[in-house]
Amino acid sequence: MNENENYFGADEDFERAEKIRAIRDSAKLSAEPWDSRILADDTDSVPTDEIYDGLGYSEFQEIIPDSDIPLFDADGRPLNDGGRLASANMNREEETVRFRRPVRNEYSAEDTQIYEREPVRNYNNNTERRSPSEMNETKKRKKSLKEKFLGLFPQKGDGFLESLRKIIFLISIIAIVVCGYLIADYYIDLWNSKHVNTQVMDLYWTYPDNRNDDTTEEKTEQKFYTLLDGARKLLDINGDVVGVIRIPDTPIDNPVMKADNNWKYLDMKINGDESRAGELFMDYRNKFDHVEDNRLAEPNSDNIVIYGHNMGDLTMFGILQKYRTDESFYTNHPLIYLNSNYESYVYKIFSVFILDADDKSKTAFDCWNKLDFSDEEDFYNFVNDAKRRTYILNDVDLEYGDPILTLSTCNSLLGDRGRLIVMARRVREGEDLMEGTQNNSRNPNVLMPEFYYQIRTNEKYNWDAEFIPYGPDKAGEKK
Repeated sequence: MNENENYFGADEDFERAEKIRAIRDSAKLSAEPWDSRILADDTDSVPTDEIYDGLGYSEFQEIIPDSDIPLFDADGRPLNDGGRLASANMNREEETVRFRRPVRNEYSAEDTQIYEREPVRNYNNNTERRSPSEMNETKKRKKSLKEKFLGLFPQKGDGFLESLRKIIFLISIIAIVVCGYLIADYYIDLWNSKHVNTQVMDLYWTYPDNRNDDTTEEKTEQKFYTLLDGARKLLDINGDVVGVIRIPDTPIDNPVMKADNNWKYLDMKINGDESRAGELFMDYRNKFDHVEDNRLAEPNSDNIVIYGHNMGDLTMFGILQKYRTDESFYTNHPLIYLNSNYESYVYKIFSVFILDADDKSKTAFDCWNKLDFSDEEDFYNFVNDAKRRTYILNDVDLEYGDPILTLSTCNSLLGDRGRLIVMARRVREGEDLMEGTQNNSRNPNVLMPEFYYQIRTNEKYNWDAEFIPYGPDKAGEKK
């Protein structure tokens, strides 16, 4: 047959052949993914529906029957008979004119682009499969800061578990931020309190008491009182200052305040700043070197009570807890130095004990309410109640008329009801400061509040044990 001659139906067959070659060439262009697909099950054929869908030319099915579609490998070799068209295509001499198989170079770049494979679906997991260029474009795109932030919150379309996860995450972040703020605020407040206290006390000790009189001398109404230079500086800062307290080699070195109530300086510093640490303050009912016109206006209270917070960094009265927990602490720190605005005094610690602020039972001992003693018996009952409760036994003696100093702070042993008490008496004129303080030991029979025994039912106080009281009749009696 002449190459220029046409036979009946040649145009239709030629169009068919062109489409078949397009399918084959498209398969060659996508050889790597489709090769593994075709040979996955070691079969000679793949359902034509998948080929059509994969290549995006499902309309071919309407034009070309399944039996007429040949399959080719990556190199263009036929994998099956491919129907009559495949057979005809293999007979190159007879079909040369009718099918005129074009060579690769006859296709332009645009023609090749027409048959490039569209995104396909993975039939194993029904997830959309995209071309490498689209995947790279997706990877390169980064979320904006706003999108990332909004992604932390539950979004429309999120599942229940995803929304719950985001809510829990946000609550955790808020809790961490709040806790971090509270902790930071607490320690910043402590630092500020220390800073204020250091400035105030540095100013006070810049003007020491250089007077030559005996600081332990008993004062009378006839004594002429003069204001200490250091006290004058503190009074310029705050007129509520009544003195300064110090325990050497401990954090206690503070001004002592006195107001019209017992709560003003719970959370306020000497300079008026708000602070959790507050200041050490004297019971507002106490009388302590109240001087007018250089004369004592009224006698001092028999029992001076000073309150202070139990701070975690051991400032204020936090360090007092060591008198109960550390046996050697008392040996090294048995003295308390208390200055009024006019005089300097020294006290010896004789008792350290725990009280229940809400105790109404027979173990109640509200020592902070006993500011004066009516007589000798009242005095000895008071100091012997303290001795029964003390953790420390020592040889410090007490005599009727000795001024008492009581330091009170919170203690967690009984929850918020617990109070730690450190009690001392003033050093007498001419007395050795350390006398009676070095021969000390732990008390084996400590009287605790009733609430303590309700918590620890296996413990109890032995009322029949030997007890040596303070007083003129002290002997090895049992009480």
